[in-house]
This record gives sequence, C-alpha cells and structure tokens, in this order.
Amino acid sequence: MASFDFAESAVLAEVYAQAAERAGVPVERLGSVGPREVLVPAMRNDQVDLVPEYLGSALRFAGVVETPHDPQVAATLLAERVDEFDIDVLMPSSAVDQNVVVVSAETAAVHGLVAISDLAGVRLETFGGPPECSDRPLCLAGLQSTYGLTFEEFVAQPTLAFTAEALRRGEIDVGVMFSTSPELEAADLVVLADDRNLQPPENVVPVVRVRALERWDPDLRTWLDAVSTNLTTTDLRQMNGQVAGGAAVVDVAREWLATFD
Repeated sequence: MASFDFAESAVLAEVYAQAAERAGVPVERLGSVGPREVLVPAMRNDQVDLVPEYLGSALRFAGVVETPHDPQVAATLLAERVDEFDIDVLMPSSAVDQNVVVVSAETAAVHGLVAISDLAGVRLETFGGPPECSDRPLCLAGLQSTYGLTFEEFVAQPTLAFTAEALRRGEIDVGVMFSTSPELEAADLVVLADDRNLQPPENVVPVVRVRALERWDPDLRTWLDAVSTNLTTTDLRQMNGQVAGGAAVVDVAREWLATFD
C-alpha cells in the first residue's frame, strides 16, 4: 500500500489498508511515496500493490485528453489503459476531490447564485485561488473558456484556509478551493454547481495489482468495494479536518470504518 505525498492521500491509503486487513490480507504500508511520476512506475514494476487514485488525474497521466464525465465510464477507460501492466481499477467511490468555485453564503443569497453559470449575470470583480490558478485550464482560464467569466482582479491565495477567510471577509468575491477542503463544512460558504462540466470526475478509486486481487479475492475486493460504496466527499472533508487538527491518520481511518460496521 502506498499513497501520494499529501495528507488526504495518506488518509485514503490507511482507510483501504485497514479494510484489507479486515479481509484477512497482510498489509505493508509504504507511506507517502511521492507523485504519480514515482508511484505509477512502482506499480508497473510490481513494487506497490494498491494506490488510492483520482479518476480524472489518473486518466490525464495515462494520456487521455477528453475525460468522460461519468465515473463508471471513466473507470472503465482507465482500466483499459492500465490493463497491459496487470493493474485493475475497482469501484469508484462517490467521494470527489476536484476544483470547486466558492462564494460566501451572503453573496450567494444576494445574487441568487446556485451554479457557476449564474456568475455571468452578476458583477463580481475579484477572484482568489492558488498562484498557478490564473492560467490553468481547470481553474481561472477554464472558467473563462467554458463559462465566459472574467474578473477585474485575480488575488493569489497562499492556502485554502486563506481563501475561505478572504471570502468571509469580502476581500475576494469568488474563490476556487478543493471539494474536500474541511473549510467547506462551514455553513457560511457555498459551492456553486459546475453545470457545464468544466471539471473532470476526480472520484477516489482504488487501483490494484491483478496478482494481489487474484491471491486474496473475493474477500479483498469485497472490503475495498465496501469502502468505496460508503465513502463520500463529506466524509473525506471531515477526515481531512481531523488530521489537520492533529488527529493521527490511523485513528481517523479506524473511526470512519467503524461507522459502517
């Protein structure tokens, strides 16, 4: 078991690791190994058996330009791309970590904002997000090309927590965050629906070596699928928040798994 080099991925890897152990499978935790440029070759070379992936990002890494927006279709396409390396793609979860456009609850109420396309009918001047957002196709550049949105000023934000506070204080009118950001649990922030499907499906999905599945099926697949069936974006937000608050990853994963025993 391995994860990418950020906290959420470590949480997901631990959740799936504990689920595998419940299936009677011995698990060696390799920890946060690195980015896809490291982990994908490790899987291909039979050094890692399972990684919790994100559909859209995995497909782009595999060279797919147009990502299907249906998670099941996307998972099938990803499985076709990795099949030659004896890797399988299991059931995608409903938990999604993708860019989301956020406004304050007050701004949403005043202007009647529900979806991103609603922004075209109002005058909101400042947009905040990570420094690289301004020219990224899934961030500000994509909002312009897909939704026709332009803003008077882009205000770079150092962290997602800063973006949330800037929205609350009215320092920016609109911001981009991640859908699993724990800050989005607060009622004073509103996520606008991506009604023109700018973002690809970034559903969490286990990617597993076929040899491991063959050795431990059907119990391993049953337990991993059980995690994916129950895992939601809200669950992931809450677990991210607990880890950010100092809770141990192993404890957070154990407590979540206990909720559907």
